[in-house]
Amino acid sequence: MNHTQLDDLTLYYQNRGTGYPLVLVHGLGSDHTVWEGLTPLLEKKYQVLSMDLRGHGRSSKTPGPYSMELFSHDITQLLESLDIDQAHFMGHSMGGAILQELALEHEDKITSLTLISSFACVDSHLNLIFRELLKILNDDGYNAFFDSCLKLTNTPEFIDKNREFFLEVRDLMRKTSSIPALKDTINACLEVNFIDSLKGLKVPTLVIAGSEDVFTPPYHAKNIKNTIPNSKMEIIDSMGHNLLVEKPQTTYNCISNFLKDL
Repeated sequence: MNHTQLDDLTLYYQNRGTGYPLVLVHGLGSDHTVWEGLTPLLEKKYQVLSMDLRGHGRSSKTPGPYSMELFSHDITQLLESLDIDQAHFMGHSMGGAILQELALEHEDKITSLTLISSFACVDSHLNLIFRELLKILNDDGYNAFFDSCLKLTNTPEFIDKNREFFLEVRDLMRKTSSIPALKDTINACLEVNFIDSLKGLKVPTLVIAGSEDVFTPPYHAKNIKNTIPNSKMEIIDSMGHNLLVEKPQTTYNCISNFLKDL
């Protein structure tokens, strides 16, 4: 297992494949395993680096408060420890918000940006969801939080076909999850508002969304696409928030077509 010490925390990461570096950043309450469908496809061409963010997975559960800036700083330190000066970056959901922060701070480190099911601003819809998730964590604990996230991020058909699998995942993730860290992460998400700052970015950017996403509906992707100059957008039909899990090959095809033109 790969761990590195960064200031006040130990960060877990996986490094697979060879080639130009490609960094994967997961979302709220998730970890590096969310990329397991995509990584075998990506590592054929790239050095694929996926980490567990602070407060998630096998990384340290440090005390809050958390912020997109703090997560971004952790990623920068990890890259420095691995002597990676530039890379392609992909972020899922909150991971995409973290990468927007990174791009605004360190645009020179980013060869390209792929934002999957992400958001640049917390509107009333997202605010309500995040606050409801906070309430569930407070009142009902981790299992209820996981079950609520499951319904928000996967299509009903996919849940029905994989119920036993998701029960196993919930049991595994409960063992590595911290309710205080999850609360701090949600509070960090509630502060996201990059939409006016993105207009100056010059990073080649691909925005991907599922047409049936009820967590971050496709209008979030359209807002980002309309704000970052010359960015591209793909909407995948009949897919929800976790399209990279449900349809990794379809997601990879969008990414591959984007990267080969750079």
